[in-house]
Amino acid sequence: GMPAPPPLVFAASRRRASFNKSMYKYDFSNEELSKILNLEKQMLQNFKAVKGSKTIEYEGKKFIVLPNVFWPSNDSRALVRNFIINSGEEVLDVGTGTGVLAIFVAFKGASKVVTLDINPLAIENTKANVNLYGFSNIIDVRLSDMFNSLNDNEKFDVIIANLPFEKRVAKDIVEKSLWDIDLQTNKKFFGEVKNHLKPNGRVYLAQSNFGAVDEVIALAESKGFVVKLIGQTEMPADPRIFYAFELKLNT
Repeated sequence: GMPAPPPLVFAASRRRASFNKSMYKYDFSNEELSKILNLEKQMLQNFKAVKGSKTIEYEGKKFIVLPNVFWPSNDSRALVRNFIINSGEEVLDVGTGTGVLAIFVAFKGASKVVTLDINPLAIENTKANVNLYGFSNIIDVRLSDMFNSLNDNEKFDVIIANLPFEKRVAKDIVEKSLWDIDLQTNKKFFGEVKNHLKPNGRVYLAQSNFGAVDEVIALAESKGFVVKLIGQTEMPADPRIFYAFELKLNT
């Protein structure tokens, strides 16, 4: 008989969604999902275990990370590498964490960046990175439950959001950066995002093939957005893929 194909080939072919149910969602086995969960739990432990502060390298830049804040991670690489910011644009960064996306946005030439996060420690962390790079005249850091700290008349050319990917109960503010039981954060975001987008503005969003990618796309489309994949990061050792999407209102 024919020899069995090597397992790597099999794994590679399984990266695509099974049975074409979805372009993006992958049919992970329960075993794979529990491995991912363990990776995430380890990640959360790392976030919580920082003593004082620590500096990490991410996409060619250094970032200060404080305890109990979501670090720059694989989930936003595709965003950082593929989002376009034109010189002089005004940008809103929702769920900023360490301020990582805001820093890259400022380097790309934005004239003004407002960053929002519900975690007071993330606000402290973002301010540390803003000061590190000398961007305090460009980046305005605000503690905010979704868009609450914005005025009604504040509108942006670009809104970037790295929201929770998965439907899972979050027990604390750190877990809330990863998990969200009923996609409440995503629903809130899409319920109000249009109020803060300039005409012809665009939204950049991260998601993953193990997250609620189809539901989030459906949510965006239900609010009149056209969703376009602009990049992805494939994990070398497992079938996870992180996506970057650009969303524009269908005018």
